[in-house]
Amino acid sequence: MAIDPTLRDALSAVTPASLARALARAGVKACTPHGLSARGSATVVGAAYTMRMIPARDDAAGDLAAAVDAVPEGAVVVIDAGSSGLVLPFGAILAARLAQRGAAGLITDAALPEEVGLPAWCRTAAATGALALVGTQERVACGGAAIHPGDILVGDTTGLVAVPAALAERVALEAVEQQRLDLWIQREVERGADLASLLPPDAAALARFEAETRPA
Repeated sequence: MAIDPTLRDALSAVTPASLARALARAGVKACTPHGLSARGSATVVGAAYTMRMIPARDDAAGDLAAAVDAVPEGAVVVIDAGSSGLVLPFGAILAARLAQRGAAGLITDAALPEEVGLPAWCRTAAATGALALVGTQERVACGGAAIHPGDILVGDTTGLVAVPAALAERVALEAVEQQRLDLWIQREVERGADLASLLPPDAAALARFEAETRPA
């Protein structure tokens, strides 16, 4: 799924926390993966391409190489490993293939090698064992969040959020406005304003905010 450039810019301009707050106001739950560590400092925005893995047994598993080769450019690959703590069977070669195909990032509740060649979020502990691919482009759970294929993933060093595509434009606009308000409130506090009128902002504070930030 291609993301409109204007929408991408709006999502990139706000924090995952601001987007999560906007989603919460819209009644969307379980949208924030947690317990994952960021690799790198890039901000990532991309549509979710999901995979599901389970601990490997002796029977045949899915074709991981084919699944990687099916990842579209710009996608954020989200791998549900059942919070197993096992290391993904990617290694340098498969991770390099993801990067070569133009994947925007990789999110998993499994562990990863130290270097994967693209922005990634993962667990840090690794248990002994192997993982097998059992599904692609399914609804998955990752880091306690429900992620559907096509959700727009936004991530940076502060965290991650999965935004349902149908709500992305509305949520992005709300988050941009919320972030503007938050910055204004911070400036007011630094000037010595009373917190009682700012958290949450009362009608008078909101009127000042609109007057002071309205485009000339």
